[in-house]
Amino acid sequence: MGIPTQIDVRVVARFGKYLGDDIGGALITIRDVHTRELLAQGATSGGSGVKTLMDIPVTRAQVLTTDEASVFTATLNLDQPRLIKVTAHGPLAAQQSANTVSLTQWVYPGRNVNGFLLEIPGLVVQILNPPTHFLPTSAPAEIEIRANVTMMCGCPIENAPWTPDLFEVTALVKRGEFYSLEFPLTFDQKAPDGIPSQFFVKWPVPRNETQQPEIYEITVFAFQQETGNTGVDKVTVIIPAA
Repeated sequence: MGIPTQIDVRVVARFGKYLGDDIGGALITIRDVHTRELLAQGATSGGSGVKTLMDIPVTRAQVLTTDEASVFTATLNLDQPRLIKVTAHGPLAAQQSANTVSLTQWVYPGRNVNGFLLEIPGLVVQILNPPTHFLPTSAPAEIEIRANVTMMCGCPIENAPWTPDLFEVTALVKRGEFYSLEFPLTFDQKAPDGIPSQFFVKWPVPRNETQQPEIYEITVFAFQQETGNTGVDKVTVIIPAA
C-alpha cells in the first residue's frame, strides 16, 4: 500500500501573485519521471495570497508566504523514493494566454513536501474589440483596437507595482504579404466605469477598392520590460468593399 506522502503544489505568476480561483487556478499533473505513471491530477484552489504579498521582501534563504494562497494537495502512497515531474498549466480562465511549466524532484515515502512552487511567465492579453471574424455592414473609416492586459494572476495594470509605464502594448495589423502596420496602444485612463488594464488605439482602415471583402489579421502583444513577461492575442476582421 505504501506510505501516505502529502504533496502541496502552488503556482505563482512571474512578478505577480498566486493563480487563484478568480483566474481559474492552474491544472496540476504529477507523474513518475521514469515510468510516466500518472500519480495525481487536479486544479489549484484558493486565493491569490495575502493583500500585502507584493510588499513582502524575501531573501534567497526564505520561502514566499503561502497564507491565503491557492493550492493543489495530493497524497501519494509511496513504497520507495520516486523522481516526480510536477506540471502546471494555467491560468485556466484565460486559455488563450495559458502557459505550461514543470519541475522534477525526488520525493521520499512519509516525507511531506509543501514547498512545490511553480512560476508561470507571461501576460494575459485579451482583444476586446474588434471581435474575431468581425464583419461590419459597411466599410469603416477606422476601427478601435482595444485589449485587456493583466498579470497571469489576473492582477490589474493600473497602480503600483503594476503601473502602465512598465508595459509595452502593440498592435500589428496584416493583410496578405503587402500590408503590415504596427503601432502602440495607449493606456486608457478614462475607460468606461473606471475599468483598469485597458489599452486602445484607433486604426485607420485602408479603403477597400476591390470588389471582394478583404481579411485583416490583428495581433496585440504586451511586453513587460523588467521581467520579459509577454502575452499575445489575435483576431481577424473582414472589411467589405467601399
